[in-house]
Amino acid sequence: MATHHTKHEEMETIENASNILRPTPSNFERLYLAPEQPVAGVLRYTFANPTPIALAGFLLANTPATCMLMGWHGAGGGAGIANADTGAYFFCGGVLLYAGAIGEWILGNTFPAVVFFTFGGFWATFGATLTPFFDAVGGYGDAPAGFYNSFAFFLVFMAILCLFYAIAALRTNICLVVILVCFCVTFPCLAAAYFYAGAGVGPSTECRVVGAAFAFVASMVAWYLWFSMLLEAVDWPFSLPVGDLSTMIKGKSDKLKSAENMA
Repeated sequence: MATHHTKHEEMETIENASNILRPTPSNFERLYLAPEQPVAGVLRYTFANPTPIALAGFLLANTPATCMLMGWHGAGGGAGIANADTGAYFFCGGVLLYAGAIGEWILGNTFPAVVFFTFGGFWATFGATLTPFFDAVGGYGDAPAGFYNSFAFFLVFMAILCLFYAIAALRTNICLVVILVCFCVTFPCLAAAYFYAGAGVGPSTECRVVGAAFAFVASMVAWYLWFSMLLEAVDWPFSLPVGDLSTMIKGKSDKLKSAENMA
């Protein structure tokens, strides 16, 4: 009887601790960039939040890249050459985004895991494309137009990916939606810049600069979002608003629960 009573007390203690540690719906989407979904176990109360790790990697890869693409203060040699931060594309954009994605996957947060894995893949791909070892450009010999026209399609499909992400993000927060919508403009502009470069005529430079400008805006919003997560991590006395959308569009499970309650 005593053993049974002790086990019962332990279960109550675990349940009470979970209730105390469980974030509100608005705080959950702020921390994990996704509405809370039911998962087995208590890993979310055991491990740290991996989302700021991934965002930090994204910021340290994307922000300087946009400055080089826009040619600020002579960055990129005035021609949008972004090779200087190849290491950051691999180790910040690739490694940190992968690390964050693995953490989200372990915690059962599917949406941010997918976003972080694919953006980590993008930055690793971009870094590899700029690395002579992979000979991405040299494979086309004296006809770089073939490379420009080919790589542009990768950017086109990144734009499509971001469009789908932006639609799904309508159940998270305004900051994330703005970031993804910006990339829905950035990638088509960069793709157009490559197509124009391949053709040898057209506003290639202008498309590159416009695309980079939208990516820079995405970075500024991401810096704000990342800082809001840091404040939550140290239990700062106040929270920065990120525009919670998790309650604006009801999920399918919420509608089913409402229907069951009405029945």
